[in-house]
Amino acid sequence: MVGKRKLILHSALAFGLVILAAFIMGGVLGYLKATGQDINTGSAALWTVGVFAVVTMAISLWIMLRWMSSIDEAAQEAHKWAWFWGGSGGMAVGGVLVMMASLPQAAAINIPAWYAGRTDPAVYAATGGFAMLTLMMIGYGVAWAWWWLGRR
Repeated sequence: MVGKRKLILHSALAFGLVILAAFIMGGVLGYLKATGQDINTGSAALWTVGVFAVVTMAISLWIMLRWMSSIDEAAQEAHKWAWFWGGSGGMAVGGVLVMMASLPQAAAINIPAWYAGRTDPAVYAATGGFAMLTLMMIGYGVAWAWWWLGRR
């Protein structure tokens, strides 16, 4: 029980750090905007968001490592198995879609602009990355449930 309490405390601390980082990022962007800098095209906003992303991912990895070491061996194995098989399966589905997108017929597909109406290549790369990650997470969820249902 002490381990679970400690994990919950660390999770709350990490969540607080992410919220603090978000407020700091918002404050920096607000300051940049107030001083007349263009945060839509300037490099200061890019660096601010980049630092926020690095801090957020570092905190997330720290919590994930703490959590993974706190669960029992069966749960660890379920997550490893699900990520390998489910994540790989989702990535395979995404790979089929990537290969189909390379065909000339795919030029007729109109992908909606999800990022503030932008249609530049970086946004399409981000959309593809998000779609691939979503497929991998769906595969992970299915494989994780399959693993546990098979061992009930």
